[in-house]
Amino acid sequence: MKRISIKVNAKINLSLDITGVREDGYHNLDMLMSSVDIFDTITAQKSDKSQVTMDGQVVEGNNTAVKALALLQEKFNIAMKVDIVKGIPFSAGMGGSSADASGVFYCANKLFGISVDEMIPLALKVGCDVPYMIFGGGARVQGVGEIITPVKIQPLTLVIAQKTVGSSTKDIYKKYDAVGRDRCDGKPYFNALERGAVMLNPQIADAKADLLKFTQSVFMTGSGSAYVGVFEDDEKARRCKRSLQGYVFCKLAHTKSQGIEIIEQV
Repeated sequence: MKRISIKVNAKINLSLDITGVREDGYHNLDMLMSSVDIFDTITAQKSDKSQVTMDGQVVEGNNTAVKALALLQEKFNIAMKVDIVKGIPFSAGMGGSSADASGVFYCANKLFGISVDEMIPLALKVGCDVPYMIFGGGARVQGVGEIITPVKIQPLTLVIAQKTVGSSTKDIYKKYDAVGRDRCDGKPYFNALERGAVMLNPQIADAKADLLKFTQSVFMTGSGSAYVGVFEDDEKARRCKRSLQGYVFCKLAHTKSQGIEIIEQV
């Protein structure tokens, strides 16, 4: 195989809890996650020199796909040309950056036969969501992202809405350390980072208020800034989506049982 094209699905956090802080400063997480049918398209081919293009522009420096390629080249002496067409919004808590890195690792597995187990430590260096997003589907993810247990998630109809770009994940974790979180109180959907994220940027919560007009099942995903509403059927979800005007991102979506889907391999 010389070239492969894939869809890397976004993720949502149905729940996100923090169970402690490690000596190295990283937070221990306990998350229930699912893939959804919003995706980036990635095409990779073997090459003498690694390069990443995104939406037609060459990407360098502090980019997750570039980091993943550099780690693969250093450890396995491989190179790929990678082209990414974005469909997942950035700074939404949907794994927009992690998707690109996970897609690079997946393509390396298919093009060069490198085992996923060998790549997981490299994936963790790029981001805590990257190992999960190589597999996707329903999963409980714990530790700093290295403990992944498949879980069956019932099919869900969703509206995912991002009113504005939120704060950086690093700043949100710092805020969490300073102010803590709201109580869970047995809620089916819970995000320990929401309180800090809203304190840093109150406008992100406008999406929650708008979604709550149509459903009582609303939660923030990841470190934000997108909120997710759960609906009984597509018609109710469409009615909600039509009402949300002036959003950075707003789509009707459904949960998916896999994180990466092959479009073409040559």
